[in-house]
Amino acid sequence: MRTRIDAEPTTSRFPYPLVSALGVGQIVAWGSFYYVFVSLTDPMAAEFGWTKAQINGALSVVLAVTGLCSYARGRWVDRYGGRRMMTTAAFAGAALLFGWAHVAELWQLYVISVGIGIVSAMTLYDAAFAVVARLLGADYRRAIIVITLFGGLASTVFVPLTQFLVDTHGWRNALKALALIQLPLGAGIPFLLLRGRETPRPTRAHREPTAVTSIRPALAHPVFWLLALSFVSFTFMFTSLVFNLVPMLRESGYTTAEAVVAYAFIGPAQLAGRVAILTLERFISLTAAGLIGTLFPVLAVAVLITLQPHSPFVFLFAIAFGTGMGVKTIVQATAAPELLGRAGYGALQGALMFPVYLAQAGSPLLAAWIWQLNGSYDLLEIVLLVTAGVSVAAFVLAARLRPNPQPPPCDLSLSSLAPPT
Repeated sequence: MRTRIDAEPTTSRFPYPLVSALGVGQIVAWGSFYYVFVSLTDPMAAEFGWTKAQINGALSVVLAVTGLCSYARGRWVDRYGGRRMMTTAAFAGAALLFGWAHVAELWQLYVISVGIGIVSAMTLYDAAFAVVARLLGADYRRAIIVITLFGGLASTVFVPLTQFLVDTHGWRNALKALALIQLPLGAGIPFLLLRGRETPRPTRAHREPTAVTSIRPALAHPVFWLLALSFVSFTFMFTSLVFNLVPMLRESGYTTAEAVVAYAFIGPAQLAGRVAILTLERFISLTAAGLIGTLFPVLAVAVLITLQPHSPFVFLFAIAFGTGMGVKTIVQATAAPELLGRAGYGALQGALMFPVYLAQAGSPLLAAWIWQLNGSYDLLEIVLLVTAGVSVAAFVLAARLRPNPQPPPCDLSLSSLAPPT
């Protein structure tokens, strides 16, 4: 017989030190396992003669493997907590970065990328979100917002840091330095700060989960699939823009310098959107936040399509796009538990994010193929506007179809992933 947990504890005092430390861990994880590709692509291409597409293909491998591991990661956190997982993953990540520093063949880079994909699943946003959802009960929403505020600084901190290390010590030594950073921050934070906060691993006799039930009811509900459609559409749109924005703006008549300046506005706008949600947390509904996160990118793409050379409206695009990105990250982490129930958060979120990571991995290739159809970005911009609109429509419909009462929370046996009959 499976036991249902109807309510999760609510902390009387929000643990800002713990959540902030987990946020610092996100800066380190995103900087070491994702943004590292920004600074390493050119020097590796110069040394080995590999194309940028071949090197960036390794990043696609990372994202695809992260998606494939997302459900298992969530299931583990729901059952056992995140301390051991995140600590072990940080040590493994340090070893992989050190190994990356010694690659000599392209296939070796791809093998390393598979390992980094597994580690990323165990350390990036969704792992931290599952940990705070398990620990903090109703306070998990605020914790997720705070963690994303820190995570949003990863590119600001690590892109220039990694580039400085590459310029002064070479790309191999830069990777070794990042590996060393993993030990005190990536591993030390969860090992020390989560000690004693999580329930012990169940014995074999009680291996059947008592705190989680099946995610079959969620998978059977159209809300789950509408959220997946919304998030996949949004992910294709924003990933394609992130990878192609500078050449898009150059095609629209902007200089490279103007395009880079506009790009620089996206990060602050992203943080501003998250700060606004944190400030208005008690007054803004999930539906309202979701509309901000999905409608602002529609506005951004519409502005992008109509831009004239050197127009200052490019900054309106950057602000709208960045704000939407910042808010949508929070919505992606909270929509499923808010609409379908919070029990079994890790497994439910892992199942939801599986297609999202695959979309993120494949979007650059699909966007490049669309560009090649006519040799310009006109068609791609129209496709991005349509997908942004699909994201809005799917989210609004999911919010309207919110089950009432909520379906029972979730059992995490792998058999529960079978399609409902």
